Amino acid sequence: MNFLAHLYLTKDTPELVSVGNFMADAVKGTKALELHPELIQQGIRIHRTIDSFTDTHPIFKQGTARLHANYGKFAPVIMDIFYDHLLAVRWLDYNQQSLEDFSKEQYRLLTKHKLLMPDASRKWLRYIKMENLLVNYANEAKIAQVLKRMDKRTGGISGMSSAINELRVYKSMLTIEFTDFMQDMQQQDFINKLKTE
Repeated sequence: MNFLAHLYLTKDTPELVSVGNFMADAVKGTKALELHPELIQQGIRIHRTIDSFTDTHPIFKQGTARLHANYGKFAPVIMDIFYDHLLAVRWLDYNQQSLEDFSKEQYRLLTKHKLLMPDASRKWLRYIKMENLLVNYANEAKIAQVLKRMDKRTGGISGMSSAINELRVYKSMLTIEFTDFMQDMQQQDFINKLKTE
């Protein structure tokens, strides 16, 4: 799951939980985690739990396997982006609030607390806001651009620039799989699971 899906899954939590969820990829290990306020720590843990659930889910693994021959270890990264695209396209199936209004709220919330974030997260936030990425994930052309940008960050070794072709070829299949995956995802109570661990 990428930025949109993660923020969607913590939309009903306290603001700092969503902030922690957003910045989690920039916080490595337990020591770095414990430097942050408790609610941010909770958001980081939720992010990690969501990632673990996603990466081990049979449907997600099925989609990843489809990409593995061409993209190797980058296949899960591509699937994360595909899933954000599918969520954006079918947003109103999961949320009564428009994607535009949701995105504005998230940009406001994250900007309000940006000084609590690591530098890497603040850079991502600037990019996401500048590109209005949460909304534009619904646009295939923007997905192609994101994949090209990520390929460039790997020095071109990932080959992700061409992955938009797989999205187009497999989109009907991916949509069915994503719908089933989201049904399972929404049955998880990540917040209360953490409280009982």
